[in-house]
Amino acid sequence: MARPGPRAGHLFHKYDVKYVVSEAMASAAAPILGVLGSCMGCMVFVENIAKQEPAAMNLMTFSTFLFISSIGLVFTSKFFTVKNQIPLEGYFKTVSMFFIVNVVNNQALNFHVPVPLHIIFRSGSLLATLILSVVIVGKSYSARKYISVFAITVGIVICTLATSSQGDSGLSMEEASKHYKEWSIGIAMLTFALLASAYLAICQQQMYEKYGKHPDEAMFITHFVSLPFFLVMGGDIVSASTKLSASAPYALIPGVPSLWVDLFASCVLQYGCIKYVYQLNSRVDSLTVTLVVTLRKFLSLIVSIVYFKNPFTAQHWVGALLVFAGTLAFADIWGGQPAKKQEEKKKQ
Repeated sequence: MARPGPRAGHLFHKYDVKYVVSEAMASAAAPILGVLGSCMGCMVFVENIAKQEPAAMNLMTFSTFLFISSIGLVFTSKFFTVKNQIPLEGYFKTVSMFFIVNVVNNQALNFHVPVPLHIIFRSGSLLATLILSVVIVGKSYSARKYISVFAITVGIVICTLATSSQGDSGLSMEEASKHYKEWSIGIAMLTFALLASAYLAICQQQMYEKYGKHPDEAMFITHFVSLPFFLVMGGDIVSASTKLSASAPYALIPGVPSLWVDLFASCVLQYGCIKYVYQLNSRVDSLTVTLVVTLRKFLSLIVSIVYFKNPFTAQHWVGALLVFAGTLAFADIWGGQPAKKQEEKKKQ
């Protein structure tokens, strides 16, 4: 005679973890694909603007904040008729760090930092997030994860050194010295933004833990409240607007300056990019968010090399391989860690 009780219990024990994992993967799949697609597309337009008019970075940052704030005002806040789920004081750290990270990262392109280096250097956010998570949050990670981020760091250093050796060729000694000083400032800005970005991810996670997860509201507030800060950049923004208006007309839209089209496209895609990052951040921890963003940056690097024909030497490929391999090792794509974590979470 059959024994349905134990068999049923056995089947549930065998497949419940797989069900939980598949549900979690399905929940995160859309934001992950959205991050990869929209963020990579945005970088194409950003690089095109940076190559033609590098002084327009503050204008680009302001335009993105204004565009996202306008959409949030209509659809999320409904012209401030919807009550905030998170009080404004709860956003203070997140808004401050978000504004600083965006402005500093974009301004680094004004200091002779090429976009490929900009992309791969910022991929070190995985290391920065891990370190700050240990120091500030008190998290602990396996030795494998530390080895993985060490490989990523070595890869970034190799790419940085390989790129810096190309920057001052053909310049006089005086020009090369000035170029190197400005490039060093750009690298310092990226280093600062790297740590600030990691701290931002932790601030967002702590905010969600305290007030609950409201990604659409957080996306609107962090951009809208930051708008007054751009007043200090008013002169630079107006000057850049004049330069964009003087750009060649867009082929498909006669009479419309091409760089304004690029700027609008970058705003739309950046909206999608940030929206999906916020959604992802509300469903997984900050380290996983940084992992997905790191993968996106690596793919953007490949697009930058192929589409914009940026120089990429054997040293660059070695560094890029270390970054990519380190990221995959960190994700443990060959192991069963995700399922194990879900099972342990279910038992708690």
